[in-house]
Amino acid sequence: MAQYQNAADHRPYYQPRFVPSKVDPLLKIDEGYSEETRSQDDPDSPMRMDALGDGNLTQSWSSAAGVPHHIMMLSEAERSNFVYSILRTLRTSSIAVIVDRLRPLLHIDPITVLPPEITSEVFSYLTPATLLEASRVSRAWRERALDSRLWKQKFRSEGWGLDMDAIRRFEQDYGHKRKARSRQADTNGEQSRQKKRARADVDHVTITDASRSHGSRTPPHDLQSWNRQHGEVEADGDRDQMRQDSANDEDMHDVQIDQAGRAPSSSEADTRTALELEGSIVEADGDTVSSQSTEGTQSALQFPKLEVEQSLIKYDNSNNPQINYNHVYKQKKKLEENWESGSYQSFQLPHRDHPQEAHRECVYTIQYDGNYLVSGSRDKTLRKWNLETQRLIGKPLVGHNASVLCLQFDHSEAEDIIISGSSDTDVILWQFSTGRLIQKIPHAHDESVLNLKFDSRYLVTCSKDKTIKIWNRHEMRPGDRDYPVKGVEGGGTCPAYILDLREMGSALDMERLLTADEKAPLPPYSSIMSLESHNAAVNAIHIYEDQLVSASGDRHVHLWNIHTGVRTSVCRGHTKGIACVQYDGKRIVSGSNDNTIRIFDPFTQAEVACLKGHTRLVRTIQSAFGDLPGKREELEAEAGDVDDRFRKAYRAGKVPTDTSARTRYRNPGSADPKDIMALGAKLPPGGGGSRWGRIVSGSYDETIIIWKKMADGRWAKAHVLRQEEALRAAGGPLQSASDLATQQHAQALTAARTQLAHDQAQLRILQHQNQQINQLSQDLQNHQNQMHQYTARHPAAVQLLPGVELLMLSMQHIPLSNRLTTMCNNNNNNNNDNVHNPPRKRTYLSTLTAGLILPFNNRHQPNHPRPSNTNNNRRTPWPQHRGHR
Repeated sequence: MAQYQNAADHRPYYQPRFVPSKVDPLLKIDEGYSEETRSQDDPDSPMRMDALGDGNLTQSWSSAAGVPHHIMMLSEAERSNFVYSILRTLRTSSIAVIVDRLRPLLHIDPITVLPPEITSEVFSYLTPATLLEASRVSRAWRERALDSRLWKQKFRSEGWGLDMDAIRRFEQDYGHKRKARSRQADTNGEQSRQKKRARADVDHVTITDASRSHGSRTPPHDLQSWNRQHGEVEADGDRDQMRQDSANDEDMHDVQIDQAGRAPSSSEADTRTALELEGSIVEADGDTVSSQSTEGTQSALQFPKLEVEQSLIKYDNSNNPQINYNHVYKQKKKLEENWESGSYQSFQLPHRDHPQEAHRECVYTIQYDGNYLVSGSRDKTLRKWNLETQRLIGKPLVGHNASVLCLQFDHSEAEDIIISGSSDTDVILWQFSTGRLIQKIPHAHDESVLNLKFDSRYLVTCSKDKTIKIWNRHEMRPGDRDYPVKGVEGGGTCPAYILDLREMGSALDMERLLTADEKAPLPPYSSIMSLESHNAAVNAIHIYEDQLVSASGDRHVHLWNIHTGVRTSVCRGHTKGIACVQYDGKRIVSGSNDNTIRIFDPFTQAEVACLKGHTRLVRTIQSAFGDLPGKREELEAEAGDVDDRFRKAYRAGKVPTDTSARTRYRNPGSADPKDIMALGAKLPPGGGGSRWGRIVSGSYDETIIIWKKMADGRWAKAHVLRQEEALRAAGGPLQSASDLATQQHAQALTAARTQLAHDQAQLRILQHQNQQINQLSQDLQNHQNQMHQYTARHPAAVQLLPGVELLMLSMQHIPLSNRLTTMCNNNNNNNNDNVHNPPRKRTYLSTLTAGLILPFNNRHQPNHPRPSNTNNNRRTPWPQHRGHR
């Protein structure tokens, strides 16, 4: 019996021919998920059974229509054994092909199957470390795991705030600048093309359109190698492909997962300008947002500058620039790790090579923002500094007549301003960019201006005269939103030119009832309200939206409504005057002369934390609590839970009734019922916030303490920075201008003393020489007297003088009479032998010796008349004095 019925039909003899039954064409067999994301209604979908014209169904890889009916009637286990038996009869290569065909059924990738909205929601529950691990699965997973919107959500979930208005402005400005650069590149490219075409007429050079895309030419070498070296370049090809390649090239290999589950990231260190985003820093270059700014090179064809896409900026489907929050998260995470580890670098202002730029006296106030710092000093000047170069910007700002005690600046193009207050009671407005004095508000207060703050609407100043004054920064008309509300009970005191508009009603009523003078705009920086409630000097103020907080030497902190001047809250707790204060809308943080930092709930006036660590006055504080978005209700709920636990512990007798020990100890933020100091607060102990909460305080004890929020809510010292250590790390103290002048004066004095000693030594030498000269003069006088006496006794000797040259130097020890005799004899010998013998060597007289002859050369010497020649009545020529040779 033949095993097969025919050669074409590979069916066993016992298996009947399978005839597929006719099925409804609309029937679809659900085979589960597939890699294909197309719907089953898609005619090209492999998951569909398409009907042919004859009504029969074709067999797809996911269909069971080709399996004999009697096999399908077997159980699952029997079918598995049957298939396994069939596979055992096949070659290994055939089995491998079947395994490859079965792989899509065994491994379903949810990223390629599920919609992005679902996978993003799933990924939002993963930790950053898990997301980074997931990004290593595949390219699709990487793209989804590094989605910017997902990391924006992660950024906020950490409690790091974002100033969305600043981010939107940055994105818009960057987009405008990018378009402007593109237009400039188009112009330059068109000019280059015209020049190229002109050269092509001569050199027969053909330039393709691809080399001029967006007005820029690709480099002469391979485009892919160019991109690998320089990054993604605009106009290098298809944008969608570029964006995909850029996303794929965002390497995360520098991320290492530590044991705590954190994912520290490396930072881009080349950024130069900072956008401060309320707890996070997005670094950007003002012109090209980049951490690795790269410009296009200029080839022999003079390529325009090529714009390089950087990791801080990504582009949406419409090619609009957007902040890459994955990069922002990495930057912020690295910054937090630096805070955690205490990584910092010390430097001084000015640079050590330029000590002459320093203030002449002590510095009283500073503020820094981005790359700039402004300082005010007792030397009556303000100075602008570049923190990158550590150099003075421009000249010192001179205008105050006393110490500069406070300042604030905004270097943005919209503001471009510095405002300073001084002990001279004046407030001065300066232009930041030029240092030009814009306006002076003379006698803004009756005494020293101790602090000032401004926003886009108001300037607020406080003084030693116990008052707070509010000034408008722009023109203000009655009815404007920021116009002060006058006449409210308990409100501030307004000048007479501020109108009471409470009875005016609508804007039409104001327009009808007010006179032209009353409707005139109020000039900028006019005093619009004065707050007088403190009993001592007001040392510090802070503006938050429509609220103003002030701290005074009377040990109280006041909270005000900035429009009405109504005091809404008074916080008490400090035992000495308060020097600094900060308010974020939820809690007030203050530093005092009692050496403590206290956190208050402004709504219940409860003290929720007291930090002790300094040994002298706390002069300045900066705090950030890292509140999660919309967590006001959660803070109140957490505070309520703490109160409930305290009451239960109190009823159980676990809380001591004697509160004196707790009062002395104070609570640094612990939620332990034994440490609770106040009930009913809307803030939990410590003030709430996330694990990234931090307070930085500076004190007269020359230390800076960085306070860290612990897991139980307590504030503890994370780092203590000491002035002397920082000074030593920065290279030692710089010499002040006064010290430098003193040193220069001392050096000049030492040099003068040395010169004086040298001059005194020279004077002594001259005095000694003068004594010798006097002695020699006396000897000369004696010699002259002897000569007079000799010539008087021997007149004939005088007639020999014209032809005689005295040899006095070699005859100093011979009496004068003997010398003259010798000279006369020598002269006679010379006259006799002059014809045959050469004259003897002349010996010249020294200065002192010449003085002996001078009287004889003077024809008008009264004491020595000219002798006459008695021989033959012939006059002998009188010898002329020849001086010294």
